Amino acid sequence: MKLRYWSDVAQREFAALFEDRDYSRPFVDAVADAIIRGWPPNRDKPLWALALLVAALAATRPEGRPDPAASLDVLTLSPTEILHRLLTAEGPREGALAIHPGGTKVRLVAYEASLVAGRTRIAILKKLVEFLIAADGFAHAAEVMAILDTLADPATFDEPAFRGAVRALSRRLYDYRKAHIAEGHATSGFEYVKRKLGHIREPADDDLLDLWRAEDNQHFVTYRMALQTAFAFLSMRREMEERGHLAASASVDEPGVERILAAPVDGEDDAEDGPAGAVSALGFAPVLADASEETPFAGLKSSALKTYTQAEFDFCDLVVSAWPHGERYTLSLLRLLAFHPIQSGLSNSLRTGRSKVPLETRVTCVEAMTYRDIDARVATLAEKTAGWLAVGVSLATPDSQSERVAAIRAQGVAILSRTRSKSFDVPREALAARFAAMSEDLVALARLLGAVRGAIAKVERPPDPHPLDPTFADDRNVFAAEFARRYLAGERAHG
Repeated sequence: MKLRYWSDVAQREFAALFEDRDYSRPFVDAVADAIIRGWPPNRDKPLWALALLVAALAATRPEGRPDPAASLDVLTLSPTEILHRLLTAEGPREGALAIHPGGTKVRLVAYEASLVAGRTRIAILKKLVEFLIAADGFAHAAEVMAILDTLADPATFDEPAFRGAVRALSRRLYDYRKAHIAEGHATSGFEYVKRKLGHIREPADDDLLDLWRAEDNQHFVTYRMALQTAFAFLSMRREMEERGHLAASASVDEPGVERILAAPVDGEDDAEDGPAGAVSALGFAPVLADASEETPFAGLKSSALKTYTQAEFDFCDLVVSAWPHGERYTLSLLRLLAFHPIQSGLSNSLRTGRSKVPLETRVTCVEAMTYRDIDARVATLAEKTAGWLAVGVSLATPDSQSERVAAIRAQGVAILSRTRSKSFDVPREALAARFAAMSEDLVALARLLGAVRGAIAKVERPPDPHPLDPTFADDRNVFAAEFARRYLAGERAHG
């Protein structure tokens, strides 16, 4: 989430959250999203989740620890320590608050709503509470700590107190957004997307493009952000429809919305997200587990083995940012992959004053990958990934009687023999272990690239064919005109 529309105070206070160490860009963006947009379909879901987490930590305190410090656990413990406590402590399994450990995540349930959280989501919630305490120069720190104390006190933990605490936190954050963040409430980009797409049953790719191009777009500088917000809206709407959502005139953005109803699907509870169907006083549907909680392909990126270039990772990250929606909106995905790098380059050129390509040339999109080039790049990455999988098989599998396995092993051995990267100069056992650690990410990447290739192939097929070459030429004219309007006109005015 860009901080373009944040006040100077908000930008400073947000940046201060990340001064303790280096954080990945996706994590910082996730924290910003939690502050601004929340977790669809309700903006206040992170605060509901935070309340669950504070209450669960209080319920799992080791014996002998002083109760007055219970509300500080969410601040003083690391995400790993918090998750370990919740996974191993003998916490309640039923009642007003229930804790259900499971593998590397924990499910917290209170008052007919639940949260499935892993280490990354817990880390986001820790940053959220730090932000609430430090907001406005710590002016409301005492108020926020008093709310946390209420959540952490077993003697006062009942439904009215719990919902009242969440309501108070949501109001505190709402007031901050209203004062410091232009994306807040009625002026939010999300509200703009709702107004534009809310009446369209199945938006087309051009409808999504028009969100960014429209004259009344005062929210999205980049096509990428407009597209991602549109996808978030479509996901929220689909989720509500699937759960039999019924609502009156209430806004999904409004803190304290009264009528967000998540009805059980087929009369059964969701096995992952806990009981559904209750309308809370704050209007929360159950807090959903985040399927993309970890950084995409983190195992590949952190490996000592140099399997992909940074440019290839950047390309794959851009694909992931629009997936799985890109399967339905493949033309939007192609536009993102072709023209977002151009817009990013334009922004960097204007910010730094340095560019190998003149601004007047860059806005014409002569550097953009054609849609045919993108298809070829996806195919090349898919072939490369299949090769690394073959290397993994050759290291992990002994000689096989199966001709197919033997052929894969032979391919892997050949690739390994041609690899010149010094990162591969390790004993075979260490190499096998490193490939084993990457195997899950390699399989996921192979599946993603295969799905993307299939989606691109469908673009040129009936019933609504878009031949790649002429479609790219038309889109390049559209983006070039928009870039010239946004970037070139301003430069001429100041020239």
